[in-house]
Amino acid sequence: LFGTSADPPTGEGGHVGIAKALLDAGTFDEIRVIPVYSHPFASKRSRLQSFEHRFQMCLLAFAALETKKIVVSDAERRCYESLNKNGDVTVERVGTADLLEMLGEEEPETDFFFCMGGDTFRDLTDWKWKRSRDVIKLLGGRIWVFPRSGANGVSQEVLKERVESIQSEWPAVKLLEDIHLDDISSSLVRTMKDTNQLQTMLAPPVLKYILDHRLYAFASQDQEEKAILQ
Repeated sequence: LFGTSADPPTGEGGHVGIAKALLDAGTFDEIRVIPVYSHPFASKRSRLQSFEHRFQMCLLAFAALETKKIVVSDAERRCYESLNKNGDVTVERVGTADLLEMLGEEEPETDFFFCMGGDTFRDLTDWKWKRSRDVIKLLGGRIWVFPRSGANGVSQEVLKERVESIQSEWPAVKLLEDIHLDDISSSLVRTMKDTNQLQTMLAPPVLKYILDHRLYAFASQDQEEKAILQ
């Protein structure tokens, strides 16, 4: 399971590169990419592009790997709808434990692994997540952690120490030390209008989708054009 905001999904140096590394590991029958339906942090929830846009961009991004082993899943949306069965929004976001419980009920014979970045793993094991310990328990410790550089990254040394400390109880936790990604972040992509630079950061169909739908930095351009016409 590869959960991500996918806002937007980045290319070989980011999200697609992570999926490719998981595929090349030869461990998994399927890599399931799960776009976040409603962000766990309220401060970011309202800034997310619609789930429909992000889901479609994921389909375009991961199709570049040309394999049936990578599947883009709407599991978080289904889980959200299940938690709010009567149509009344009583649960604003899906917790990872909620998602794992739903998938476990649907596929009791499947051994799920979870892939996450070092910064996310740090937050999980600082017990900042809702039901953090339940998440690890539901996975049986099957968490693969990839280093992430940049402002939000965790140094390799600190990350290795954290992984080793958790492995004492959950030996299945694994640090992917050999994965090397560019310092490409979705937040940088969202603010950029330089299409030449964006071509190096996104799969071509994703960039085309962003331009066609005037998303992110190009949304303001659309608003400026409408203002001129008025």
